Amino acid sequence: MTTTPQENIQNELKRRHRVAAMIVGALLGLTLVLVGIAFLAGESLYRPWDPTLPWILWITILVFGMGAFVLRRARFSAMRLQDIAALRGLSSLLKTLQGTTIQLAFLGGAIALLGFIVTILTGNKFDMLRAGGVAVIVLLYCYPQRGAWQRLVQGIERKGLVTAEPSVKGNIT
Repeated sequence: MTTTPQENIQNELKRRHRVAAMIVGALLGLTLVLVGIAFLAGESLYRPWDPTLPWILWITILVFGMGAFVLRRARFSAMRLQDIAALRGLSSLLKTLQGTTIQLAFLGGAIALLGFIVTILTGNKFDMLRAGGVAVIVLLYCYPQRGAWQRLVQGIERKGLVTAEPSVKGNIT
């Protein structure tokens, strides 16, 4: 029994979406665990150090948070995704969707870890709650929606932007 190219793309879409969703879910779980640890053991974790370091980390958290929104908007722009599909095919488009989602999820995880470090440095458990809130917002914002991925693939197929053989010329990263 042979599978059609359409079935192959749908199987790959399901597989890549599942991996991206599992990574986002795992980082969301990590964020919640770090918030819990900060609230349960915040006082025993307190290690005072340079008082300017927490401010530097807060600025980093701010940049990572805003950067996640900018990165998602840039990487998921319709024109860019159409160009990727036209030049390298639907499989490469799905790989791009998965890769960008995972990158954004790791930004959210980094925000949570930075917030935990701030909590260790300041002894204030509410610092982790604030950073955890930012991390959760970023992780929920980047959570992959399979329906959106399917609509994107179907729209590109309907427009006829995908060639049978992806072009080897051009490199969109």
